[in-house]
Amino acid sequence: MTPRLAPEPPGSPDRNARRRARTRAALLGAARHLFAERGPEQTTIAEIAERADTAIGSFYNYFRTKEDLLAALLEETLSAQNRLMDSRRTGITDAAEAISVAHRHFVGLTLAQPEWAWLLVRLDVTHHLIDRALAATAMSDLGAGIRSGRFRVASPELALRASGGAMLAVMHALLRGELGPEADSEHAEGVLRSFGLDPEEAAEIARRPMPAQPEQERGG
Repeated sequence: MTPRLAPEPPGSPDRNARRRARTRAALLGAARHLFAERGPEQTTIAEIAERADTAIGSFYNYFRTKEDLLAALLEETLSAQNRLMDSRRTGITDAAEAISVAHRHFVGLTLAQPEWAWLLVRLDVTHHLIDRALAATAMSDLGAGIRSGRFRVASPELALRASGGAMLAVMHALLRGELGPEADSEHAEGVLRSFGLDPEEAAEIARRPMPAQPEQERGG
């Protein structure tokens, strides 16, 4: 007979760790909702604490500033979406197709997860936290295309910023209902053409069926 485990005493390390994890998750969730609704600048720490149903003083047990919370929120959400995007690109060796899938993945999230899209859009396009979270993968893709001769750009850094800014602009227009369901492919085609790809090839690549996410990754 399996012996019964003794209940954890109040204040035990494991129980405290779970409580802290729940409170931190509640603060991040509250911030995500509020930032998506009105943007970080218009949201106060007091409002975040109230939405999370915790005391204002508790906020500072987890984050020093609102900027620290924003950094943690972006790292969490963007890292998760980067993993999902990469899972869809497994086996793709052509830099052009890899970039097309990446841009279509993020634009597609606008309709699938509008709150997440509003969160990204309401942050400044040049926000250093977004740059840090997304630029490494994007620059790697762009560099691979340049080295293989697929892409021809005068300035990789400028091309990267222009394509990222265009992606957020397309997401914003979709959220406002100004673009149709083909926006992801049309945007990807424009990015590939701006990188120097032949227009006909860019159009064909951007309209290939999107790879499905692995079953275990769905819902992330």
